[in-house]
Amino acid sequence: MRTDILDLHDFYLSPLGVEAKGFVSARIYEAWRDHARLRIAGFGHAEPYLGLFPNAERTLALAPGAQGVIHWPPGGKNAAALVGEYQWPLPDASIDRLLVVHGLEESDDPARLMREIWRVLTSDGRVILVVAHRRGLWSMIDTTPFAHGRPYLKRQLEKLLQGAMFRPTAWSGALYFPPLGARFLLRAARAWEKAGAQMWTGLSGVLMVEAAKDMMQPVARAAPAKARVAAPAVARPAASRSGVNSVAAKSGTDDKAK
Repeated sequence: MRTDILDLHDFYLSPLGVEAKGFVSARIYEAWRDHARLRIAGFGHAEPYLGLFPNAERTLALAPGAQGVIHWPPGGKNAAALVGEYQWPLPDASIDRLLVVHGLEESDDPARLMREIWRVLTSDGRVILVVAHRRGLWSMIDTTPFAHGRPYLKRQLEKLLQGAMFRPTAWSGALYFPPLGARFLLRAARAWEKAGAQMWTGLSGVLMVEAAKDMMQPVARAAPAKARVAAPAVARPAASRSGVNSVAAKSGTDDKAK
């Protein structure tokens, strides 16, 4: 079940959501600073982060139907739409950069979702997945949308990407401070974030991976055929005509089996 769009929207308006957005945004912008003239899309609830790309040729927000969607960007022409979970109204190879936030954890079929991501990305496209980290506090304390759905470990993301013919190009993490809205914790959030990035890298609240299409990966691997070893034939010097016919028939059957 998808988190309702109003809950997501309200979280990012809260003081805790504003802090979280700032730290995650810094990592995303660091990866895609050079975005001019690129076609960029977000899936899930990526709208809070899509404003990082003012120089993109086009920016779209795609929301799964079970979640809901609101007008985006505020005050501008709407560029947000509800889409089928695994059937997006986009042509093949039409997106240069795809940002997935609050999109993977609540998917009923992550592998199928990754296939749709593969379809819409260009051959040199990139996707960033922002997912709740199973070892981080943000997936354990039910005060934010990052605690909803299935959190991931790094090795689980690696397996998912490999199965979908993607290869990771960069890993990162964010949200080391506790997911609590107390003012004194929020004032110390920057210090928590700095310390966590240096000393507690395995305990980030979210995992972030940038991945590219693995164009060289084989689609399938055929199982090696087992060699058939023929039994030696036994010659019979004095065989009747009926016996010859019988041997010939048997030989033909063996040849077909080979």
